[in-house]
Amino acid sequence: MTKIRPGKISWLFLGFLIINILGCSTFTQSYKLGYQAEINKNYDEAIKYYEQAMLENPKESVYRLALFRTKAVAALDAAERARRLAAGGMKDEALNQYKKALFYDPTNRMILAEYKELAGIKPAVEVKPKEVVIEAPVKLKYPPELLKLKFTDASLRAIFQALGKFSGINFLFDEQFRDLPVSIDLTDLTVEQAINSLCLTGRTFYRVMDERTAIIIPDNPQKRNQYEVNAIKTIYLSNINAQDVQNQLASILRTQYKGPSIIVDKTRNSLTIRDTATVVALAEKLLQSWDKPKGEVIIDLEIMEVSRTRLQTIGTQFSQSYGSIRYTGGVSEIPTDGWLPLEGFDLSKSENFQITLPSVLLQFIETDSDTKIIAQPRLRGVDSEEINYLVGQQVPIPSTTFNPIAAGGISQQPMVSYQYQDVGIGVNIKPRLHQENEVSLEMEVKITAISGTGIADIPIISTRSVKNVIRLKDGETNLLAGLLKDEERKSLKGVTGLKNIPILGSLFSSADRTVDQTDVILTITPHIIRTMPLKAEDSEPLWIDNAGSSFTTQTQTAAGGGEETIPPVEAGVEVPAEEAAEAGAQMGTVSLLPERSEVPVGYTLNVRLAVNSPVDITSLSLNVNYDSKVLRLKEIQRGDLVSQFGDKGSFLQDISASSGLAVIGFSSPDPAKGVNSGNLATLVFEVLGAGETRVGISSIQVLGVQGRAVNLVGGEMLVIAR
Repeated sequence: MTKIRPGKISWLFLGFLIINILGCSTFTQSYKLGYQAEINKNYDEAIKYYEQAMLENPKESVYRLALFRTKAVAALDAAERARRLAAGGMKDEALNQYKKALFYDPTNRMILAEYKELAGIKPAVEVKPKEVVIEAPVKLKYPPELLKLKFTDASLRAIFQALGKFSGINFLFDEQFRDLPVSIDLTDLTVEQAINSLCLTGRTFYRVMDERTAIIIPDNPQKRNQYEVNAIKTIYLSNINAQDVQNQLASILRTQYKGPSIIVDKTRNSLTIRDTATVVALAEKLLQSWDKPKGEVIIDLEIMEVSRTRLQTIGTQFSQSYGSIRYTGGVSEIPTDGWLPLEGFDLSKSENFQITLPSVLLQFIETDSDTKIIAQPRLRGVDSEEINYLVGQQVPIPSTTFNPIAAGGISQQPMVSYQYQDVGIGVNIKPRLHQENEVSLEMEVKITAISGTGIADIPIISTRSVKNVIRLKDGETNLLAGLLKDEERKSLKGVTGLKNIPILGSLFSSADRTVDQTDVILTITPHIIRTMPLKAEDSEPLWIDNAGSSFTTQTQTAAGGGEETIPPVEAGVEVPAEEAAEAGAQMGTVSLLPERSEVPVGYTLNVRLAVNSPVDITSLSLNVNYDSKVLRLKEIQRGDLVSQFGDKGSFLQDISASSGLAVIGFSSPDPAKGVNSGNLATLVFEVLGAGETRVGISSIQVLGVQGRAVNLVGGEMLVIAR
């Protein structure tokens, strides 16, 4: 039998302990340091550690999500600091903070707009949407010359006929047309303007029959239903619900004669409108001004619940048993019939008696425990939509009802059902965004906990809640505290009569003191992602007459009198014409050079990774795949493409030799400055064995200037090892 020394036992125990500790460490040290830095709001250091964790294990999704989350928070934090610096007059420092925010989140258009405004960069030309006009299927043809006509107490029919001789239009009259004397000046008016003026004077309207014929009709509901031409158009909505705006649209467009016919398609979220051309055009204009995307906000919450319990027990505690005297003399056993024989009964001997006394315990016990619960949710929500967040559990609460066993019977049977009650910390927030870059938060915080049990062990749930509305600026933090619960319970136990004696009573009693303190602290910080986009034309009025027959809007006109046509440009992005033409003419590539190579086994192979983009790019990441049995990637050398940024350009590389995968990338220090061509890197391979294999490029992700996506095609090369 082999004996184990005590020293060996301690070493074995230590080894098992180290194995258990290593087995429980599921995350790398870099991730843990990054998480601690994120908790301390040191985002730059946290990003550095998370990137290191990704390099150590690129396949771990937790590291990727942590890096994405921290970059988004760091961008918002840097933007908030930039706003404070700009408000204090420190422009250069504010611009540096804006660049830092855009480096972390180059797709944030709101931060980009603030940066361009502070830097004095002129925004791209804002294009006004084309005015909604629905043209009639047939138009009158008339000479463009202005009229030089003036009539005094002339017949309305005669004026139309005179106008027809000048313009070559044949005017017909409905059988209910009523002639009347009119005095009117048609000087410097076009033919169409003159027709409209005459119709307004004589309370008529006209219907175009063909290019040279029009009929004049009395303006009343019957004749409009008979002669007016209706237009049918389907308008598709993107941001609002078509069914929600149906009644409002019908109410606004309802004229003194009739209302439009509106049909809603829930599946396609569209409205099909039938009415006159001007009313349909007005409806489309209104829907364009209503169909705006809602603003979005990110709300950072930090909830901390601190609980402290102190227990104190001091004094003498007696056992729960009673003191007693029992007679045992002269009786061998107790009769089963309950009768005690008196033979040998003697009360004078002490050995015939037994006395039982309670036990006494002297206690000096004190317990002090602290509990801290921290939750840091990051919630994203839409304007005027409720956000619900709950941390806790659901507790079943029994509920008993009694039902008769049979119809008309008195006897009842109990029926037990359970209702689940949420227990924990619940936060309900309804944000509302304002155009002043502020957020109103309709907030309700509810804290529930199980404080004990009642009848039939039913849980007793304590509740603390607060409900209010606050208004904060973008990035402003509000502290909510004071939900304090302080409960103290005292109890005194001891010998009756003796425990109440002054000073000496503490020798015959035990005092229990319990103090429960709980406080909840909540900080809330809103960050506006985007607000509802409003343009200048949204504040312009739409003019419509009482009959709803016409409307006008203010339009931008050129010097020649016609509408100014501006080519569409993406809002907030300046695209040079040469760059746009070049981008459309060719597709960017990422190539491996040379495309084919024959090398002996054991030799070193250098492969250049060349980038050729039609537009400037600010960040790029890609994967290089190869056969690890034939090739081994020894080194990735930085190319001249990244060197164009100077010392501030970042270069990313990671080699996974076992899986035959390498990750390569770079990012520009300035989101407004990029590069378009050059050698990204040089790959140094060692040829391990003979064979034929291919080296390919996959998972290419590229961003251009100001965060625009750029498409690049990856190439491949053939390697023949002899």
